[in-house]
Amino acid sequence: MSSVPTVLMRHLCSQAVVLRTFDFGESDKIVSLFTEEFGRLRLIAKGAKRSRKRFGSGLEPFTHIEAFFADREYRGLARLERCHIIAAFPQIADDVRRVVCGTYMLELVDTLTPERERHPEVFLLLLFFVSLLIHEAFREEMLRFFELRLFAMLGYQPQLMRCVICRAAFQVQHHYKFSVKRGGIVCPACQDRVAELLPLSNGTIRLFQQAMRMDIPKLPRLVFSPAEHEEGRLMLTKFLEYHIGRLPRSLMVMEQLA
Repeated sequence: MSSVPTVLMRHLCSQAVVLRTFDFGESDKIVSLFTEEFGRLRLIAKGAKRSRKRFGSGLEPFTHIEAFFADREYRGLARLERCHIIAAFPQIADDVRRVVCGTYMLELVDTLTPERERHPEVFLLLLFFVSLLIHEAFREEMLRFFELRLFAMLGYQPQLMRCVICRAAFQVQHHYKFSVKRGGIVCPACQDRVAELLPLSNGTIRLFQQAMRMDIPKLPRLVFSPAEHEEGRLMLTKFLEYHIGRLPRSLMVMEQLA
């Protein structure tokens, strides 16, 4: 008679950013975290609605925490046992536009990242940009750099260095357009061969090229002109919609505010 294998409970911890939380049953909450060590996790916080003793305000979106949880070898929801707040960023709530911009970043990470796939570089990117939200120097255009770097880290990087049709390297004397379906820039010689091209000036392309090479903490130094930002916003919005099949809810709220 064969014995039933024992499923071991692992007790783990990791730094994390809270992506979203929702009620579950009469007393529990489901929490989506992006962790440094284990990627995106969904966890159940038992009794979180009845008592704030174990979790306090540590389950609020944007909060940077150290999470302690139990996991049954990747089966079902992990169980959040307790958390320690590292940084809470309460200033974000003082400005509705920053709340919407931040919610958009959280929604992008929650939507684009596969569950339980480790991406420490995504964790650091998200934490940097959430921290940036509380500074007076934060500008909505910085979301374009967040989008671009997140896409690249997850394998969706748009091709901005060479024509996606003939593979010729980018040259500043040419005028390019962008193909959402092909995922990159198209040179003048190839534009008749591709439908549904978006305008994209060389200034915008070169700014995005810089953003891909630059160290993340230096990204706020880059500045769009209003026309470049509108081009970049439209391009990346269409690019995102093509890959996930819809527009994120928070992005639509952001457009309504604008």
